[in-house]
Amino acid sequence: MANTELIHLLKDYYPFTLLTEYQLQDMTDKANQTTFSKNEFLLHEDETAENLDLYFLVSGLAKNILHQRNGKQISLRYYYPGDIIGLMVMFTSGELNFSVQALEDCTVFKLNKSHFFEIMTRNNEFSKVIWESIGERTKSLYDEMKNKTLDEDDENLELLRTRVNTMMTPPIFISSLTTMSEAASILQQNDVSGLVVSDDSAKVNGVITNDEILNYVKQPSSYLNKVKDWMNSTPFTVHANSFSFEALSFIKNKALDFIPVVHNQTVIGVLSSRSFLNLEDSNYLDITFNVQNSHNISSLIKQGPLENVTLQSFVQDLVDKDSYAYEVAEAITNHNDNLHRQIIKLTVNEMKNEGYGTPPINYCFIIMGSQARHEQGFHTDQDNGLILNDFEHLPNKSAIENYFQIFTRKINHHLSLSGFPKCTGGIMAQEVKWRKSLTQWKEEIQTWKTELDAQEIQNFTMFYDFRPIYGDFSLAEEIRMYLTDKAKRSKTLQQLLMKDALRFKIPTHPFGILSLKQKTKKINIKKTGLTQIIYSIRINAIKYGVHEVSTIKRLDVLKKIHAMHPRDVENAKTALHYLHYYRLQQNLNQLENNQEVSNEINIMELSKEDRIKLKEALQIAHRMQQVTKISFNRNRVV
Repeated sequence: MANTELIHLLKDYYPFTLLTEYQLQDMTDKANQTTFSKNEFLLHEDETAENLDLYFLVSGLAKNILHQRNGKQISLRYYYPGDIIGLMVMFTSGELNFSVQALEDCTVFKLNKSHFFEIMTRNNEFSKVIWESIGERTKSLYDEMKNKTLDEDDENLELLRTRVNTMMTPPIFISSLTTMSEAASILQQNDVSGLVVSDDSAKVNGVITNDEILNYVKQPSSYLNKVKDWMNSTPFTVHANSFSFEALSFIKNKALDFIPVVHNQTVIGVLSSRSFLNLEDSNYLDITFNVQNSHNISSLIKQGPLENVTLQSFVQDLVDKDSYAYEVAEAITNHNDNLHRQIIKLTVNEMKNEGYGTPPINYCFIIMGSQARHEQGFHTDQDNGLILNDFEHLPNKSAIENYFQIFTRKINHHLSLSGFPKCTGGIMAQEVKWRKSLTQWKEEIQTWKTELDAQEIQNFTMFYDFRPIYGDFSLAEEIRMYLTDKAKRSKTLQQLLMKDALRFKIPTHPFGILSLKQKTKKINIKKTGLTQIIYSIRINAIKYGVHEVSTIKRLDVLKKIHAMHPRDVENAKTALHYLHYYRLQQNLNQLENNQEVSNEINIMELSKEDRIKLKEALQIAHRMQQVTKISFNRNRVV
C-alpha cells in the first residue's frame, strides 16, 4: 500500500479528519509501511520509550501485555485495525513495563512520533481528541489491571493469613480540640506511632502521627494549633477480620506506620509496623526481599534452600509450632519459585549483555513435579520446561531456536548452582523434548494419548503436573485446557496411568497388615506414602477433569464435586501432613548435621507415638491406592 493510499485511508478516519490536507500529507510522507508476523513483538518491554514510534494498525490483531514483578504476564487489551499503537508511551521516557505482540499477521504504518507530536501542537482540535483518548485508555487499563490483579493474585500464603485482630494493640484516643503540643507529648510519653482522633472514643475523625507533628513544627501558628487543624482526616483503616497481609501491603508500599482497626465503624485497635515484628512469617518476608534484590547469580546461590540458614530456621519454627506440614512445604516451594523467577530475569539480562538481545517471541517457563504441586522439601532437583509461541512460520525460525537453546541452557546451569541439581532424567528446558512450541506440545499430548509406553507414561505424569511461573501464562493456560480435556476423554490413558501407579506398593504382611519392621529400618517417605496418595488423587483429578495441580487443592475440588467423601478427603490431608512432617523434620536434622539431604526415614529413630502416626498415614495411602484400583477396574478397557 503506497503512502497515497494511506492518505485515502486516514482522511475519512476520525480523528485524522480534523487534520488539514497539508498536515495529513505531511504526516503520511514520513510514514513507512511494515508488517509483523504472528507472535512477533511490535513493542517490547526492554526497549526505551525514546526509541519508539507509533503504529497505525491497518490489518491484523495485536495484544497489550503487562509484565508483573512476579514474572507473570497479563493481557490488558487488544488492538484492532484503526487503532494507534504506542500512544501511551508517546509522552513518557525510560523503559516500558509492557509489550505489544501480534496475535495475527499485522500490517501497520509506522508514524514518526516526534512529527506526530509536532502536528498535535499545530492542531488544537486533533490534540484534544488524542489527549482524551489517552486519558480514557489510561483509566480503562487501570481498571482492567486492578481487576486482573485482584482476580489472579493467588500467591498469598496460608502462612500469611493471620487475622488483624490477633495482632492489634489498644488505641489511644485524643479529642480534635487537643493542642498539637499536647498531642506530641502524648505520642512521646506512650512511645506509639500514632493517635486516633475521636470525640466519642469510637468513630475515627482522623489520626495524628509523627508526620503531622513535623508539619506543625515546620509551620507553627498561634491560631491553627489544634489537632483538628493538622490531623489526617482520611486515614487508611482496616477491618478487624482482615488478613494481616492486607494491612502489611499498605505499610510496606505506602510507607504507612499507623492504621486504625475498625469493627462496625468503631475503632477497636491499631496496627503499626511494630505489630508485624512478632509475625512468624516476618523472616519469610525478609527472605523474599533478599531474593528479589539479588542482582547476580553469586548472591542468589546464598539464597538457595540448602544454603539459606534463615529459611531453614523459619521452616523449623513452623514445624515446631504445629503448622500443617503441607503448608510448610508450600512455603518452601514459594521460596524456590521466587529463586527461579529471579534466575530467569538475571539470565535475560545476561543474554542481552552478551549480544543475544531480548527473547524474540513470547514464552512461558513451567515447572513440574513436586514444585508444581507446591510439595517440596529440601531434597529436590530440577523438573522444568518451556512453552513457546508458535514460531515455525517465521523467517528467523533458526535464530529463535538457537536463542532459546542458549537461554535455557544458561537457566538450567544457574539453577544447578543455586541448589537445584540437574534432573538425571533430563526433564529440563534445555532439552528439545521439554522445550516446544504451543502446537508442538499439543502434538506431543496427542502422541502421549495414543502411543504411551513405560517411559512415556512417566513423562506424561510429570508433565501433567505442570505449573507456569514466568512469562506468558496464557500459553500454559491453553495447554492446561487442552491437556485436561484430552486426558479426561481417554479411558485407555487413565487405565495405563492406574497400572503405572500400582508399581509403587506399600509393603504388607501376607494377611494385609501394614508393618514398619523393614530390614533396613528405613523407608523412603516419598516412594512409600506420598507417591501413593499423589498418584491416586492425580488419577481421580484426570478422571473428573480437575484443573488444579496441588494435591491439596485437587482434594478440595473432588470433595466439592462429590467425587470423594469429606471424611476421605480429611483422612488424605491428615496423611499428607504426617508424611510431609517426617520428611521435613528429617531434612532439617540432616542439614543441621551437615549430612546429605534425602527422603529416607529411619523408623527406629522415631518415638512410639510417631511410629503409630506414620503407620496410620501409610494405611490411608494403601487404602487410597486400593480404592483407585477397584474403581478403575470396574470399567476396564485394557
